[in-house]
Amino acid sequence: MKRTQVLLACALVLALSGANLVAAEEGIKEGKATIKAAHGTVEYLDNGSWLPARVNMKLAPGAALRTGADGSADLSVNGLSSALRMTNNTVLRIPTMTYVGTDREGDRTTTLNLETGAIIGNVKKITANSRYEIMTPHGVAGIRGTDYGAATFSNPDGTGTSTFSSISGTIQAVGNVNGTMQVFTLHTGDTVTFGGPTPPVIQQLTLEILQFYRGQIEGLINSVIPPPPPGGIHGAPPPTILLPFQGGPPRGTSAS
Repeated sequence: MKRTQVLLACALVLALSGANLVAAEEGIKEGKATIKAAHGTVEYLDNGSWLPARVNMKLAPGAALRTGADGSADLSVNGLSSALRMTNNTVLRIPTMTYVGTDREGDRTTTLNLETGAIIGNVKKITANSRYEIMTPHGVAGIRGTDYGAATFSNPDGTGTSTFSSISGTIQAVGNVNGTMQVFTLHTGDTVTFGGPTPPVIQQLTLEILQFYRGQIEGLINSVIPPPPPGGIHGAPPPTILLPFQGGPPRGTSAS
């Protein structure tokens, strides 16, 4: 499985080779993720044990989080460059968070490993030297200034699916199609699923699902960076009301 992910990641780098992906080694700093909101069961891995996570907890590269059936969590990732929401029954690892420059600007490298479940996210427009990648058991996606959705589900026999969706912007998604690494370019409203019983094809999210995702992204941004009330002090984010993420519409549906 790890070898497949490495091959997919290499294929993604080649697909994005039009941009200079080599950042200067000098001045590289370790980024952090911060839990901005948590509801229901949200846990982090500490020396092999899952412990309750806390709002405002900071996470270093290599951190792992999971949510229960009643859980969700909103995070800022690698400073203020991106935000993501973990839906229920999700396991997420963050192997890499580095940056060069300031907490708000500069070149960044962020890698997410979505083991199971689903996330949605917002990534600020990043520099040509930056990389933001989402790895799953069945595909890898490269994100550049995009609102996205990603979901992966596995069966006991090792089969399963990984879905990438563009809520806004462009995504480069790479998957193993009949032994060949194939790149799919997703634009706003597009979705693709790897690992299913039929070869992957780009489809369109229904308008209803796309609007739902956009509402979730708006809620995520308000949760991670809430607008200051009078006096300039940030208030607590409102409770997150989250429906189960289905990882895209059934095959054969289209936007109306």
